Amino acid sequence: LGRHGKVYLTIPSQSTTDEQKFIQKGEAPSTDSLFDVDPNNVVFFIGGVPPDVKLPPPLSLAHFVGCIELASLNNDVISLYNFKETHGLNVAVSPPCPRYKLAFSQSRIASYLFDGTGYALIRNIERRAKFGQVIRFDISVRTIANNCAIFLMVSEGNLFLLEIKNGFLRLTYDFGFSDGPKLLENNSPKFQINDAKYHEVSVIYHQLKKVILLVDKSLVKTVENPKTPLPFSDIYIGGAPSSILKSRPELSSVAGLKGCVKGFLFQKRDFNLLEEPGTIGISSGCPEESVMSREAYFNGESYLGSLAKISSFDNFEGGLNFKTLLPSGLLFYHAEGSDEFSIALENGAVVLNNRGTKVKLQKKQYNDGRTHFLLASVNKQRYLLLVDDKDKQEKTRPTAATKSSSDSLVKTFYYGGSPSSSLKNFTGCISYTYINRKDRDIETEDFQKYTQKVNVSLQECPVQQPPAALMSPLKGTSKAKHTQSQKVARDKSSHLLEVTSSDLEPSEPSIQSCYLSQSPRSTRQAFHYGGVANSRQHYAGVPDSLSERCHFSLSLKIQSASGLIFYVSDVQEDNFMALFLANGKLVFSFSVGDKKVQIRSEKKYDDGAWHSIVCVRDGSMGRLIIDRLTVFEDKVQASNVPWHVSDSLFVGGVPPEKAKRNIQRNSAYSFTGCLKNLQLDGRRLSSVAETFGVSPCFEGLSEDGTYFSEEGGYVVLDESFELGLTFELVVEVRPRVASAVLLHVRASEGYIIMYIHQGAVVVLVNDGSHEFSTKVSPRQGVCDGTWHRITVIRDANVVQLDVDSEIKHVVGPVNHQSADTRKPVFIGGAPDLFLPEHIDTMKPYVGCMKNLTINQSQASFSKAILVSGAVSIGSCPGA
Repeated sequence: LGRHGKVYLTIPSQSTTDEQKFIQKGEAPSTDSLFDVDPNNVVFFIGGVPPDVKLPPPLSLAHFVGCIELASLNNDVISLYNFKETHGLNVAVSPPCPRYKLAFSQSRIASYLFDGTGYALIRNIERRAKFGQVIRFDISVRTIANNCAIFLMVSEGNLFLLEIKNGFLRLTYDFGFSDGPKLLENNSPKFQINDAKYHEVSVIYHQLKKVILLVDKSLVKTVENPKTPLPFSDIYIGGAPSSILKSRPELSSVAGLKGCVKGFLFQKRDFNLLEEPGTIGISSGCPEESVMSREAYFNGESYLGSLAKISSFDNFEGGLNFKTLLPSGLLFYHAEGSDEFSIALENGAVVLNNRGTKVKLQKKQYNDGRTHFLLASVNKQRYLLLVDDKDKQEKTRPTAATKSSSDSLVKTFYYGGSPSSSLKNFTGCISYTYINRKDRDIETEDFQKYTQKVNVSLQECPVQQPPAALMSPLKGTSKAKHTQSQKVARDKSSHLLEVTSSDLEPSEPSIQSCYLSQSPRSTRQAFHYGGVANSRQHYAGVPDSLSERCHFSLSLKIQSASGLIFYVSDVQEDNFMALFLANGKLVFSFSVGDKKVQIRSEKKYDDGAWHSIVCVRDGSMGRLIIDRLTVFEDKVQASNVPWHVSDSLFVGGVPPEKAKRNIQRNSAYSFTGCLKNLQLDGRRLSSVAETFGVSPCFEGLSEDGTYFSEEGGYVVLDESFELGLTFELVVEVRPRVASAVLLHVRASEGYIIMYIHQGAVVVLVNDGSHEFSTKVSPRQGVCDGTWHRITVIRDANVVQLDVDSEIKHVVGPVNHQSADTRKPVFIGGAPDLFLPEHIDTMKPYVGCMKNLTINQSQASFSKAILVSGAVSIGSCPGA
């Protein structure tokens, strides 16, 4: 941890629960804190080293004799079977050691670590005990995850799932019941279990009476059972293979358990999960580190607070990682009366303030969306501030600055903000923090144990800058500022200018609530591409290191046989690198001079299931790793071939006509499916410059239509559609907001706008000289969760509006100067600059839309000249 280190040695007894524990600690003499391990030039040896490796004298030891099992690395379950090479090991002569097992008995229940990707599979569960009229499952679970599976049974069309959903237990089972699945859940705060503590969970299935769900011996929920025996023989614990999860829509969003299980009992008979042949990706034990919260995300209105014996003014050392895109924000804060100690970002620079004495780093670019490590130190001689072991500033401390302060008192300190500081709260991620407490050794702070957690997320740090059109407004306190940028970018239309506007509209009262939620269930931090040929996200500012070697990792859920997943090249496209689909197979390709490396998977992956993908390029060598198990590798003979690309990366697709020089034509368009967890060299990409036709990755059932997400977006129709002096427009809508812009056309001398306001539909016409409108207000409003058919007919100064069966019309003044002109038709919203300020709402539409016709011609959104922001063409989440 920074310059501090600890070694723990634990020796368990084989017969009792006793343990011997030895701890050795130390620290580096300098202030350097980063351990920079580059996998391209660092080798990890286990058990000894080859003869040609020179070791320093203290390490000139004999080779190890015995068994070594690697359990986890940074809490990821990992095995020594991931070796690159072996030296002097002959598994035919000396078979590998069996896995280490704790003494397993009723007096010592084993615990298991799940890393979110593995699971245990118990086949023929009745070999230990039989199903009876009363069937009981008991399991102890310890996790901090919001959502994960506990156990699952599936057989043909039957389902039995126990999971954690939003921190609470949920049991779902369905044996083809006529009235649908049975559901047991209770979201009372006392039943929340993702608190890093063990909780005993029991499911009692009485075939003739009830199904009962218990946690810590307290009743969560019970339902009447429709007298059906359990039709299962196998059970998955902590997750399941993707082939199982994709077999039913209800399982598509189920995540693996990240945490610990202690003892799984069936009919009060225990199982050693490590001995089950179907178990994969779990290990023994439950280290405290696996359920610690080391990272936190702050939204500008949040902070963490705790108590400790610290002396920040006179004897302090603290370290932390931070990542942000905003120039100012409070990282650490402590106050005693009028005396303040703070570490903060001010206009992009890091500043330490100790009782008014400030130490400021020279560099002013730390709000770049990258992770930076900060070390701050105060003693009686000096103040020190250091970032990334490079940017360093010291200031000698005058004797007069030392002021007595009680070291024995417990004091309050804060991360990410405070309830009292005048400095702006932080927006971004803070992780792996430590401070020198007086009453314990230096170790990583566990945010889970903090007493004050205000508006902060401890699950994981999201990408700091989602695509411009996927920026959700901050929710919660009155200080939240609803800012949202929208960009109109030149794509195919010569009419569209480069316009950037800021949505600063005041919140409007919403008299009518909507039946459907604005936020359909979606996979966290996952985006859906496709529907239009050039659906994509454009990342700018990709690091220069990409031109030397790179490591891309991502997760994919693919629904098309061909399409582009990512692409990067130089301006002339002589040098390029791409991952794409061809006939359902994944292809990783890049150029090496006039040659090309092309690595193709053997299997097809367009199966609608999630797959993890890693693409590695190292000079002329390439590697494609799928689902952590399947590895393909290839290279061409070349040396010292220069390879440079621009700093632009396209994900999901490319602009029109790009990439066709290097990729077969059918694969040079957007793939259809979802992508999440995109990382370059272990870091999440966050510098999205533009977004076209990309929406959240929704879960559950879908239906035909075009969906406009709450993050904002719009469609611009091609020029063949004209809304001039005479037209007829028909569209069907199912809104999820009561007020929003549906359509906008800006003519040279006026405009036409159709919008909904508090459940009513309004058409507003401005011919340059006069403005007139008409309005239909259905009794239930149009936000009642059902489809509504809207027809607008214009004949010069007469406008008729039909909503379902209700008709209104208006006759406006005659303007003899009006003339038909071809102007872009915006659907679902428009840039603020284009909208008149006096209309009732400027908010973008949220909801589904289908069957748009203009003058009896069907409008195809997939052929639109621009799809900007969070718009999903061709598919809507089901109601």
